[in-house]
Amino acid sequence: MKNTLAGVAAAALLVSPVASACGGFFCTQVPVDQVGEQILFAVDGNNVTAHIQVAYQGDAESFSWVLPLPSVPTLGVGTDLLFTALRGVTDPRFYLNWEYVEGCSGGNTCMDEDGGFQDGGDSADDGGEPSPVVVLVEGEVGPYDYKVVKSDSGDALFAWLNENGYDQPEASKPLVGHYVNQEFVFLALKLLKDKSVGDLQPVVVSYTSDEFACVPLKLTSIAAADDMPVTTWVLADSRAIPMNYFHVTLNAKAYPWLECASGYWWGGDTTKCATAYTDMVSQAADQANGHAFVTEYAGTSSKMAEQLWSEGRYNLDALKSKTDPMAFLQEMLNQGFPRTSSTQDLIRKWIPKPASLPEDCDEDPEFYTWNMESCLQYMPDDYVFDATGFAADLDAKIVKPSEEAQRLFEQHPYLTRVYTQISPDEMTKDPIFSFNPDLGDVSNEHTATATPVCKPGETEATSVKLTYPDGSTETQAVTWQGCQPPIVEGGTDGDGALGEIQILAESGAPVAVDPKDVAAAEAQIELRTPTPGQSDRPANPGADGDDGSGTFTPPTGTDGADGADGADGADGADGTVGSDGATSSGSGGDSGCTTGPRGSLASLFAAMFGLGLLLTRRKRA
Repeated sequence: MKNTLAGVAAAALLVSPVASACGGFFCTQVPVDQVGEQILFAVDGNNVTAHIQVAYQGDAESFSWVLPLPSVPTLGVGTDLLFTALRGVTDPRFYLNWEYVEGCSGGNTCMDEDGGFQDGGDSADDGGEPSPVVVLVEGEVGPYDYKVVKSDSGDALFAWLNENGYDQPEASKPLVGHYVNQEFVFLALKLLKDKSVGDLQPVVVSYTSDEFACVPLKLTSIAAADDMPVTTWVLADSRAIPMNYFHVTLNAKAYPWLECASGYWWGGDTTKCATAYTDMVSQAADQANGHAFVTEYAGTSSKMAEQLWSEGRYNLDALKSKTDPMAFLQEMLNQGFPRTSSTQDLIRKWIPKPASLPEDCDEDPEFYTWNMESCLQYMPDDYVFDATGFAADLDAKIVKPSEEAQRLFEQHPYLTRVYTQISPDEMTKDPIFSFNPDLGDVSNEHTATATPVCKPGETEATSVKLTYPDGSTETQAVTWQGCQPPIVEGGTDGDGALGEIQILAESGAPVAVDPKDVAAAEAQIELRTPTPGQSDRPANPGADGDDGSGTFTPPTGTDGADGADGADGADGADGTVGSDGATSSGSGGDSGCTTGPRGSLASLFAAMFGLGLLLTRRKRA
């Protein structure tokens, strides 16, 4: 059976910037891109442009991809560097600032002079004959052959997709019927016959839609794995908020700072450190019925300045003049072309490695980097390096798409990143986002202070006092082990991963919700929909800059103090009459993205193929 992207589950990774010490595009440790698809949405009035990263494992003949859309789209191709760069500047990072205490050593041979550590729906069948499927548009774009089709019958369209090689699982049949009933069109993609999986590029679709930004998690449940990561980036004039999902903060004490914090994850148990933070998010969201996001970054979009493209960065004429493959690759390095899998695929295309090679040339790092000068002698006699063609390919697949993506961050002043982990049985409603200009910024960099504590008369610390980013403190007993992170004895005294469950409205501060009141509060927020034009309101946070809506806050007590009972809709929590101006809508009944007769679920249906989303709204002129 052919493989369809609908069956590929996302597995988001928090990754460090790619190491470049090897001096080439192919190192011993190949750069790793995030598994699964990621999406960027740019919204300008009712014009929507979606950048969709396509990740696929399998043979080219088996590749197919289907996307429902509210109107006939125009197509283009983008660059996966966008998502790599976004992760690079907004991934959560944890640092530990060691205080120097005279006469009290941390017991670690790696202490520096300052006392700090060195960095170590039903089918639309009316019972009669199925209506025909009409091909509205077809053509080629980038490596893809595409068709845009439409039908009055869900059964007919489902059958057409499978008969034409766009295999769809039986479970998707009622969903196809749902979108047919909504009068949506379907974009169907395959690779061109002369293209390989290595030619895959992000797809850019532009279309019109009058609906709100919404992530279709209900559809994702068909092929999703447990605790599937959902990352959403939002560009606008102010901070993005979930409307029908809760917002949660985390308990800083639940993170293993002494073992894992130092800028990136490191230490004795690398598996533990790599998942410690995401496990916290999953646990916190579970206490909010699995329907909650944490804010990982909120602030200026200038954080992405020149990350993708800048004037004069790339000189294609200089590349065209390099008729020797080694000189061409060195010039690419000099110009700073990204060391990504997409770049590697282009290098393999224009400098194809022969099938038969000696042992010191048969691996990519050897052939393309360490031993390239010797290895090139094994190229076929009829091989001619085409510098002009290679430069043109780099322009089409990296340079121009990078420039277009960079412009998004110049056009929108504020960037928000929210994150959750959610399982299929929790995907009962589709999250909708709006904006609150009153909320403060949130840094993705978190620093705790560590102070060594010695017993009287001793010079080696037996415990460490930690002061967390939210201001809370805790002392932990430790055992030192040379240059490795200390062993923490007995764990923490925190109350689990959850800091606070909150309702964020389109204005004002967060409203805390006691865990025992989650069901009642959720019934209220499910009715809320965004206020038109809300994305145009510029950020205007309070003077103190700390409103308790960041990544970390101390755990909430169980007595409901400080507005913990949010079920009564105070401060806008009640979506029908709240001070944020949001009103109830018929969309609350089915917990989907539908906000009118047709709805907008398909405008983000692509997210079912892996959810790393960037929703953008441009201020109207």
